[in-house]
Amino acid sequence: PPRVLDVCVRVLAEWGWSERPVAVASVPSRSRPQLVESLARGLSEVGRLPYLGELAPVDGGPTGGPGGNSAFRLAGVWNRFSADGLDVPAGGVLLVDDLADSRWTLTIAARELRRAGATEVLPFALALRG
Repeated sequence: PPRVLDVCVRVLAEWGWSERPVAVASVPSRSRPQLVESLARGLSEVGRLPYLGELAPVDGGPTGGPGGNSAFRLAGVWNRFSADGLDVPAGGVLLVDDLADSRWTLTIAARELRRAGATEVLPFALALRG
């Protein structure tokens, strides 16, 4: 939605960037896939950055639900994302997700982007839980 995009642009404009990101990617959302992708695309257009796409789910993507023990949350996302299909440039990548709960999803998705060539990953979530 345009209002959500406008607010996100204002938040990002206030970030104290050491370096501006060079691209935008998104986490595949099980609950709000259209919202996350459209927000990531919108941010890339406003920022005049390439949208790399969505990380690919591996073996059905993350398992388990929100909440619970951190070790189980990590196990549910470990090796469940791939950036192999994305043309990841060297430099910072803005990683967009809808909800950060345990933060493990963003951590593992960022790990994959780093493995694919990003020198920095800047996580951005619409909401935080916990």
